[in-house]
Amino acid sequence: MNIVIESPRDNNDLAAFLAKMNVVPSRHIGYCGESKEEIYDTLTSNFSDLNLANSFMVAYEEKEIVAAIGLDVDLEDRSAEVWGPFVSEEFIHTDLVNKLWEKVTALSASQVDRYNFFLNRENAYAKEFSVSQGGKSQGQHTVLTAKKNEWKGTIEEEGVIEYNSAYADGFAELHRQAFPSTYYSVQTILKRLSEKKKLFIATRDDQLTGYVYIEVAPQHGEGSIEYIAVSDRFRRQGIGKKLLTFAMGKLLAYEEIEEISICVENENEISIRLYQAAGFKVKHELIHLIIDKKAVVL
Repeated sequence: MNIVIESPRDNNDLAAFLAKMNVVPSRHIGYCGESKEEIYDTLTSNFSDLNLANSFMVAYEEKEIVAAIGLDVDLEDRSAEVWGPFVSEEFIHTDLVNKLWEKVTALSASQVDRYNFFLNRENAYAKEFSVSQGGKSQGQHTVLTAKKNEWKGTIEEEGVIEYNSAYADGFAELHRQAFPSTYYSVQTILKRLSEKKKLFIATRDDQLTGYVYIEVAPQHGEGSIEYIAVSDRFRRQGIGKKLLTFAMGKLLAYEEIEEISICVENENEISIRLYQAAGFKVKHELIHLIIDKKAVVL
């Protein structure tokens, strides 16, 4: 067995391998994508604050990819979302993944403190690997999707505007309160804002009452609602539903979009019921684990 571990030789080949792995629930990694085209687009245009050669390690047997691990690094937040481990069946019971992990984490060791794993609940292998490296459970998430032709909601735009800096403090406070250990920090969201990544806020008497952050990938027929949050003082007043329907209206305005996804913590049963009532259906159950290098071991 002649295995070589190195940076990706060909991005198309890597995307094809990840897509093949990620359509299988027992190998599925959340947020990686399931089509070769979508994964390739992410790898080549929107993956990590580091270049791909310093963000991915791939194991080759001759010319064939047999395993891979990537780190979507956020330098400002000193965190990384882990893409993997992805490994072919015949190498599961070897130390190959450990070698990949050592090599890929060494490339950004001085720049990353926390590693986030979002794993399909059926991916027992990846969970076991994460725990073996010190991963601690941060809860479970449900990924729901809605098809354009099944959407039941009606769009309400009154009281919702695009984010501007006048609401910076209110947005930052609410995001940190609602999502204290999330994958996108306040700074990360604001840095990502663009034509296809939008932040909208609900207001009342010039006060921020809630917000929704969306991302759209029309070239892949997909859009996502990344975050919805409502201030505690304005709960049970229909603001969450208004933000949801507003976001759906913006996303479905793209003719190419056929499916919208949203992820919510399992404990947030009220939100899950709201989304299901609007036509969303459960697609994946994910577990979130974090390896924190700064955690104090007693």
